[in-house]
Amino acid sequence: MAFLANFTAIDFETANRRRDSACQLAAVVVRDGQLVDERMWMIRPDPFFFSPGNIRIHGIRPADVESQPTFGQLWDEIATFLVDDCLIAHNAPFDIGVLTGCLERHGCDIPDLHFSCTRLIARQTWPDRQRFGLKPLSQWLDIQFKHHDALEDSRACAKVLLAAGIARQAESMVDLEQKLRIVRGKAGKWGVSHAARKDSKKRKPAAKKTQPGVPKRMLRRGGGPSLALSMNPFDESSITREMTSDSAGNETAVAGHSASGHSASGHSASGHSGAAPVDWQRLAIRAEFIQPLRGKRIVFCGQLQMLSVQQTHELTLRSGGVHQTTADDDTNCIVIGTNGIDQQQADALIQRREMEILNEDQFLSLVGFNR
Repeated sequence: MAFLANFTAIDFETANRRRDSACQLAAVVVRDGQLVDERMWMIRPDPFFFSPGNIRIHGIRPADVESQPTFGQLWDEIATFLVDDCLIAHNAPFDIGVLTGCLERHGCDIPDLHFSCTRLIARQTWPDRQRFGLKPLSQWLDIQFKHHDALEDSRACAKVLLAAGIARQAESMVDLEQKLRIVRGKAGKWGVSHAARKDSKKRKPAAKKTQPGVPKRMLRRGGGPSLALSMNPFDESSITREMTSDSAGNETAVAGHSASGHSASGHSASGHSGAAPVDWQRLAIRAEFIQPLRGKRIVFCGQLQMLSVQQTHELTLRSGGVHQTTADDDTNCIVIGTNGIDQQQADALIQRREMEILNEDQFLSLVGFNR
């Protein structure tokens, strides 16, 4: 009996802990049980920030993707592979979380998706196995692949599913799901409901939608423990340990800045030579942990002394806020630099709505930095 399954296996690699930080995506199309097409995309994450821990896992470095399109720019092409098909991933909650996170981050509508998970399928197909990670399963099934390359992982994921279908003598994906008593996962604008066994006593509630630009705090991968976060966001040694653990930290790129602290435009990360230096890495990481601007819309006026324009955008996003180019009725805060608006204009803006007017020092203090 042939397993005539139709699905698309996908795998994401991410640049850092943010679920919207995809730096590589692959899709392998299976029709009637045969691998018939595949595609791989290198992606420039936005914000452009790589964690050394992630680099150690997949080997993708900032230089590999700095000239690549963003996820938003690639979505129309990616959608032709992913939409209107059953998506399969190994540990699907991770990959579906990255997909929906990137869609939200880039202002793309989340289409109605349906998907399943080869980790779950493998557990039900071979319950006597002790390890259900993609690597041990592939080794057991004699599937040769290079782990943590998105295209290689997608191929391996597809082959694991095909092996499960053959082992259970299923005719199609629907038949396999019925034999294993698995309910397919779904996702859309409303949130996510993950694949699970029909007889599970406790189904996980649908995931709450996150505000665009506000990252979820943790990602799980491979069924292992959650990535540890510092209990105290002001504990520098704990927060920055990952950033300084080895030489990979020298390859880290934050908003296009090199390890020497200079941007592509040649300006120092501290703005002007006379200003106290900003530990940009630490400030950016701390902002992401404590989210001091969550829900706020920020406008910057004039030239700041300590931060570049790109850094203000990056720092606002990492702090949970939304960067605006001009003030409107939804603006919560205006940060004024040199040659910014005058006091009369500031007073007029405050009268329009309850709005904070901050100078650069006040803004930096708000996000956790003091001169």
